[in-house]
Amino acid sequence: MIDDLDSEMRARGISGLVGFGETTLADPDLTYAVGGALTRGSAYFKHVGKQALLLVSSLDFASAKKHSRTNRVETYSQWGYEKLLKKYGNRDQVFPHLISQVLRKERVRGNVVLFGRYDLTRGIQLAASLRKVGVKVVGQRSPTVLEAARERKDNRELEEIRRVGERTAKVVTEVMGLLHNAKERRGRLMIEKKSATIGLMKSIIQSKLAGMGLIAPEGTIFAIGPSGADPHNVGVPDERIRKGRLIVFDIFPQAESGYWFDLTRTFVIGRANDKDRRIFAAVEDAQTSCLDYLKAGQKCETAMELACNVIERAGYHTVREVYTGGAKSVSSGFTHALGHGVGLTIGERPYLGFMNRDLLRERQVVTVEPGVYLPGYGGVRIEDTVQITSKGIEHLAHVEKELELS
Repeated sequence: MIDDLDSEMRARGISGLVGFGETTLADPDLTYAVGGALTRGSAYFKHVGKQALLLVSSLDFASAKKHSRTNRVETYSQWGYEKLLKKYGNRDQVFPHLISQVLRKERVRGNVVLFGRYDLTRGIQLAASLRKVGVKVVGQRSPTVLEAARERKDNRELEEIRRVGERTAKVVTEVMGLLHNAKERRGRLMIEKKSATIGLMKSIIQSKLAGMGLIAPEGTIFAIGPSGADPHNVGVPDERIRKGRLIVFDIFPQAESGYWFDLTRTFVIGRANDKDRRIFAAVEDAQTSCLDYLKAGQKCETAMELACNVIERAGYHTVREVYTGGAKSVSSGFTHALGHGVGLTIGERPYLGFMNRDLLRERQVVTVEPGVYLPGYGGVRIEDTVQITSKGIEHLAHVEKELELS
């Protein structure tokens, strides 16, 4: 949570944070620190133990005052930006002097950390320029101060993720309803009087997401049959959707606020065969076992172990064979980690996988997504995004887990 920033800074011996970016777009740390989106970017200053200061352009001032986490919002002009620009000639030379001026006024005398998404060359140059004017710029190892603070969500964040989740769930339910009610004509499934293909379904999904105020900047996975055996195969647009074949539908949309959601369902239109039922049962049992285990204080790695236990007992390989030295790689079975954090990115801390001995904490939001994949045949993945509490988990969206749409 944002309230964790001071304790994280003190623990690492950091006196000040400086975030800078041309825009908050695709910059989760700056979006988080600011408390919302700013098209033209900002400069963010945090002195340990004190309220943050946000500098913005005059055009963004009113919006920033309304939406920022901090009450201390000022313009670049108030800090003499135009005079500095006249003196130094270009923006790249202005900002080191502007930043050092603010840090002196804010009495930040110790180690300073830079954050935000820079072009690598410009970032190196900015750090070097700041050091020349006396700022003690230091680096960070992961997790950074901002990464650590972002792990636990405050009430506003949880409500936003839940809102995105509910809208995502509605899209998934409507799409599954369309497939359930699809009519067969001359051996082809028809939706909206068109032959049902992966491409058609994706256009429908995109339209429904837009109607919910959501976008899918990283696409949507809708893979049928053998394509679904590759966990991140997005599907072949021209491929026809057929009855009796496994379909992996993985949707991960983003709202205007910058927050994401992640949800996967696997199903068959019509009747599933025994092989499909066995795979589905193994994956569903693995997810249930993990969901029952998860709560604050439990170890991330142990959740992964539990999923592997269930899937291996069902007769499938797991990636654990690689970690224990039993295999160099695993291409069949459960081939990936159990889950990851969700917030202002679609894959952040904490990670539910091997070699992560971190303990879960209240207010973390994670996916739980075991899967089994059989190359040349198909795959099954079931994924939910949940909140960690002291007593267990809270689902942030609800969609039925049904193998057969019949």
